[in-house]
Amino acid sequence: MGRTLSAFVLGVTALAAAVLVDTAPAYAATEQLRLDFDATPTGQVEPGPWTSGCFADVATPGDSGCIAVSAPGSISRATRPSGTGTSPALAFPASGSAVIQVPDAANLNPGTQDFTISALVKITSGQVTSGANLVQKGLFADPAQWKLQLDGGKPGCRIAGLNSQGTAATPVLITADASIADQGWKFVQCKRRGDVLSLIVGADTVRTATGATMNISSTAKVNIGAKGPGLTNNDQFRGELDNAIFSIG
Repeated sequence: MGRTLSAFVLGVTALAAAVLVDTAPAYAATEQLRLDFDATPTGQVEPGPWTSGCFADVATPGDSGCIAVSAPGSISRATRPSGTGTSPALAFPASGSAVIQVPDAANLNPGTQDFTISALVKITSGQVTSGANLVQKGLFADPAQWKLQLDGGKPGCRIAGLNSQGTAATPVLITADASIADQGWKFVQCKRRGDVLSLIVGADTVRTATGATMNISSTAKVNIGAKGPGLTNNDQFRGELDNAIFSIG
């Protein structure tokens, strides 16, 4: 499965402008992964529930993110406001586990480069859990990780990696003060720019931290919606999600 880097100047304002209930800031980067979930997963029919099938990666044609579940988990179709109509999105399970997995590839490892993770999410107070992972590469115990999460309904991001001496750098975790539960669709984004890690919710930067300079590279898959299928303490996301994007630059 080949990967050729696709260069796009990404205006996230255009992305979130399609969401009637939210607005996002603009930035320019090179997309490495974009799953918009507009098409039906391969081999499946609408509106689900789905326990298998793959979604095409818009940023890197030929690549995909595939559904993996542990019973009774499944993924099904949801929609979000977009312009004067609606746009396809995904609903994650109320029980069991379900994730979308993208195989490891070199261009999903930022190393020491600037990078951005973003998604559109919607969650109700009844779907809030103590741990909910949105988009991640690597686990907490791994030497390297980048992660966008929604623990307790509060957006957050965590990075871990190696310092310039090749030993473990101090991980950086930042979390919003407020939950986004029952607020409709929200744009959430984690970005590293040099030594600064920032968390954006809607159009606002809600948290920043320094110490983000580190080498983040691993052989882990990208998991969307949870740590993985059927893992203990899986941090399963129970809400709705659209436009999972990872960019470098």
